[in-house]
Amino acid sequence: MSIAVLRTFIQQRKLEHKAMLARQAKAGPKVPDESVSEMEPPADSSQHNGMSSDGCKLLEEMSQDEQCSISDVQTRNLRRKDLELKPARVLEALSASGLRALRYAREVEGIGQVVALDNDKVYVESCRRNIRFNGSVACSKLESHLADARVYMLTHPKEFDVVDLDPYGSPSVFLDSAVQSVVDGGILMCTATDLAVLCGGNGEVCYSKYGSYPLRGKYCHEMALRILLACIESHANRYKRYIVPVLSVHMDFYVRVFVRIYR
Repeated sequence: MSIAVLRTFIQQRKLEHKAMLARQAKAGPKVPDESVSEMEPPADSSQHNGMSSDGCKLLEEMSQDEQCSISDVQTRNLRRKDLELKPARVLEALSASGLRALRYAREVEGIGQVVALDNDKVYVESCRRNIRFNGSVACSKLESHLADARVYMLTHPKEFDVVDLDPYGSPSVFLDSAVQSVVDGGILMCTATDLAVLCGGNGEVCYSKYGSYPLRGKYCHEMALRILLACIESHANRYKRYIVPVLSVHMDFYVRVFVRIYR
């Protein structure tokens, strides 16, 4: 499911980039407001180094045209590089042995880099061993780090197109840093496995973690999804961002949501 959503997101990302380029091309290049003042030669010198004033003006105009053409080419090249769509960067914040990160790197086209994090040295060594077992494709795209996911995401703001959170229990402690590490228009994939709390088993604990009080009923699983979405939205709003839900799923003992984050 996560791979299918990631593939769809990358395709949608390409379409949005093409639409943005089309809008910019339709708008046309911006005309600078400041006009370039031309330098006038001294009035008393009719000749300069054996050349007439008309010849000097012609040389000056030619040199100015050459400089303008060179600067225009350089500006266009820089603008073209800025407008190029870079491959997506993916962060799996709680990777354990890195199996999901490996599947992202091997099975999803359009991904440039996958970063796998864990704060357990044993899991990081296992992830690096699995990377070596999976050949050159995994080695070129995937890297594993021993780090606290919260600190890493806070020190890398707006660097990742995709952030995947799949903790044991509640993801609430990671949401504040996760919403800051996603680029504008990126996607956050978040799992909550404490379904008993979200479905009304302990209302006080749910309120302390998610800021909402659950009610028991036949609709408890839908309420669990809405509580998780509201929690992510509240964290995003603190940084002048908002979410757009893409897919919300309840399965077995957990709920998982996919949201895009915008400014």
